[in-house]
Amino acid sequence: MLNGLGGQGETPVSNPVISVDDDLLDPQLLADPFPYYRELREARPVHWNERWRGWIVSRYADVYAGLHDTRMLADTITPYFEGRMSAEDRQRFSLTYEVLNSWPVFVDPPKHTRLRKIFSRSFTPKTVQTMRAVVQRFVGEFLDGWQGRREVDLITDFGYLLPANVIATIIGAPREDLDRFHRWSWEMNELLHGGVGTPQRMERAQQSIVEFKAYLQALYDERLKEPRDDMMSWLMEVQRNDPSLSSDDVLYSCMLILNAGHETTQIMIGNTVTALLQSGQWQRLADEPHLVKSAIEECLRFNGPMKGTMRAAAEDLVIGGVDVRKGDRVMLLMASANRDPDQFADPDRLDIARNPNPHLAFGHGIHFCLGAPLARLEVEIGLTEMVRRFDRLELASPVKYERRILSRAIESPLTLRLA
Repeated sequence: MLNGLGGQGETPVSNPVISVDDDLLDPQLLADPFPYYRELREARPVHWNERWRGWIVSRYADVYAGLHDTRMLADTITPYFEGRMSAEDRQRFSLTYEVLNSWPVFVDPPKHTRLRKIFSRSFTPKTVQTMRAVVQRFVGEFLDGWQGRREVDLITDFGYLLPANVIATIIGAPREDLDRFHRWSWEMNELLHGGVGTPQRMERAQQSIVEFKAYLQALYDERLKEPRDDMMSWLMEVQRNDPSLSSDDVLYSCMLILNAGHETTQIMIGNTVTALLQSGQWQRLADEPHLVKSAIEECLRFNGPMKGTMRAAAEDLVIGGVDVRKGDRVMLLMASANRDPDQFADPDRLDIARNPNPHLAFGHGIHFCLGAPLARLEVEIGLTEMVRRFDRLELASPVKYERRILSRAIESPLTLRLA
């Protein structure tokens, strides 16, 4: 996912001309990528993007198949480090590789199976439901802070605060350290999500990893002396009973949970509220609050937090009738698949009562997002209370998206007028 890790870099056979600008970071595509996605689905559903130097897969059937295809490797990290970095840089950034190669999202079976098992013990449905009271407490606290104000920034005044506080509480990290987590996560995600405009992204990401690891090591050492009822202590208990696990496995697991556990949910909150307000569905949800769960699923389909996910071809294969060579990088474009008219009726219309809704916003198959139940819970509780308190909410600023290839995050400020 490192903005194009993997790939041979050779140009395949030419594609039919695509009239929409093929620059994935073009301002027009950042603001509204869906015409581009539509043209890809119709004219070239498996499309070689010359600027990005990789394949873009845009139809639902092909994206779904790719998410389940064992020949499509999630490990795009190793080919980049081994094939495109000098020996000096491999040594220099060895910690970055070590950390990313311990995250289930970037590895394949059998290693993925072992790591996934560790994480799954922390995100069972029962465990997530025990977090409901924590989420409710924070939702109430942060929305109380909106009272008496005419305008708020949804991102900084709620979208960041809620998931960051929830995930820090779950891990067992002090709330006063949230700004540090946010800074470390930002630097890491500039690398992982294909951000631009950040000089020396690799160096800055590695420095954040160094600081993050040292911080978590201190928490780990504390819990060796005094275990607590938090996720780090749970993972340490798993480690004690499994000799194949190391203390670094625990640290890197907590790093992933803290990183992904607030960033993706923050994006999801911003995109969900914006989609409801721009489509005129906010008032409908206020009138029919029982639709909150289907509204969340529809907003995930309509404008989810991730545009796509990266894969690397493990062998020569055929996708949608197109030959893809071993080593080529492939973006499975979930955001396009979720607007495919062959799968969804009237796909460009937001319908908060849509059912069924088999969207792919959280991926599918063995790499399905483990944190999805917690993200859904946070947005459900937050959205329910927000609609109840502020049924006349209005957008009061332009909506601008960050310059990233893979994630679709709205920039702060996202100003809401509290009518």
